[in-house]
Amino acid sequence: MRAKAISGNGKRWTIFAILSSMFVVSMYYRVSNAVIARELVRDLGLSAESLGLLGGAFFYSFAVLQVPMGMALDRVGPRLMIATFPLLTALGALLFAFSETFTLAFIARLLMGMGMACVLMGTFKALTTWFTPDEFATMIGLTYSVGTLGNILATSPLAYMASLVGWRISFVVIGIATILLCAMVFRVVRDRPEEGWISESRSKEEHIPILLSLRMIFGSIAFWQISMVNFFRYGTFVAIQGLWAGPYLMDALGYSPIQAGNTLLMMSLGGIIGGPLGGRLSDRVLRSRKKVVIWGMCAYGMGIFFLTGSTSITSDVFYYVLFLCLGCFMSFGMVVFSHIKELFDTRMAATAMTAINFFTMMGAAVFTQGMGRIIEIFPKVGGIYPPRAYHIAFLSCLLGVALAVAFYGFSKDTTPSDAASIEMGKGQP
Repeated sequence: MRAKAISGNGKRWTIFAILSSMFVVSMYYRVSNAVIARELVRDLGLSAESLGLLGGAFFYSFAVLQVPMGMALDRVGPRLMIATFPLLTALGALLFAFSETFTLAFIARLLMGMGMACVLMGTFKALTTWFTPDEFATMIGLTYSVGTLGNILATSPLAYMASLVGWRISFVVIGIATILLCAMVFRVVRDRPEEGWISESRSKEEHIPILLSLRMIFGSIAFWQISMVNFFRYGTFVAIQGLWAGPYLMDALGYSPIQAGNTLLMMSLGGIIGGPLGGRLSDRVLRSRKKVVIWGMCAYGMGIFFLTGSTSITSDVFYYVLFLCLGCFMSFGMVVFSHIKELFDTRMAATAMTAINFFTMMGAAVFTQGMGRIIEIFPKVGGIYPPRAYHIAFLSCLLGVALAVAFYGFSKDTTPSDAASIEMGKGQP
C-alpha cells in the first residue's frame, strides 16, 4: 500500500515552528550557566565541583524522566505533554532567579530539567505523524538547527543582558516566555493530521504492551551501541559548551565574558549548519544513518583534540573556526534518532527515542559534573585553575568519544526505506 500524501501542509509547518520554539527555550536552559559561571560562583559561593553539579542537575532530572515520558508520549500524545510539563521549568527559572543558596539553585535546576524532559522527544513524536520517513532525518536536523538559537541566546546575548540587568532578571524573563509558549502549544498544536502518511490499517492498531516494548528495545544490541555514542556525543558537547569552555577561555586564554560568549556562539552557528546538512546527507545523498554519524563523530573528536593542550595555538580566529566545526560535526549525530526509530515499530517510536535520550542527558550530567571534579583536582593559581586542569578534562572527552565510535561502528545500518517498510507492516510487530 502506498503512503498517503499529507494534508494541511501549512498546518504541519506551523506546528513545527511552535514546537521548535519550545526547543529553543529548552536549549537555552541547558547551557545558560556557561557565560554567567563567574557570577554564580560569586553570588552562590560555589567551587568548580559544585558549579559542575549545579550544571548537571538539569540533565539528571531530565534523564530520569525520559523513559516514562516516552511511554506517555506514545499513549497521551505530544500536545498535552508539551503544553503542561514546561510550566515546571518556568517555576524553576523563577526560583533560580531568587536563589541565594546552592540548595535552592540546585532544586531550581532540577525543576527546569523535569519540565523540559518531554520537549525534544515530543517534537520528534509529532514529526513521525506529520512528516514522511524520507523527511524524518532532515526534520530532526532542522529541529536541532532551530533549537540551536537557544544556545545562541545563552552565549553573547545572555552575557550582555546579564551585564545590563543581572543574571537574575534574565531568568525571570525566560520563565515568563516559557509560560506563554505553553499556552501557544495547547492552543495550536495537534498530535496528528486528520489524514496522514500512515496507512489507515496501521493507524488503527492497538498500542504495543509496555513491557514488550521495553523488552524489545533494551534487548537490542543496536540500542546500546546507539545509546553509547549519544552518551559521549552530547555529554561531552554540553559539558564543553554549556559550562567548561567558558571558564577555560577566560582562565587559560584571558578572554572576557563577552569574548568567551562570542566564541561559544560559533558552536551554535555550527549546529545550525550541521543539523540540516547531516540530515540531508542521510536522507538523500548517502541514504545511510550510520555513515553520517561515524564521519561526523570522527571530525568532532578531531576538534576536541585541539583543546587537550597537545598543540599551542593562541589565534582567536582559530578558536572561532574550531568551535564552529565542533558544533557542526557534533550535530551530525542527531541522525541517531532516525537510526533508532527505524529499528522499531512506529507505535513505540517515542519510547525508543526517549530511551536513547536517557543516555543522551545522562552523558550531559555526568560530563558536566565529572569535568568539574577533574578540574578541582588541580590547585588554583592566582585564583584560577591552570590550563592543564582543563586540558586533562577535555582529554577525557576525547577518549570517551573514540571508544563510543568504535563500539557504534559495529551497529546495523538503516535507511529511510527501512522506516517505510516498518510503517507499512513489514517490520517488527
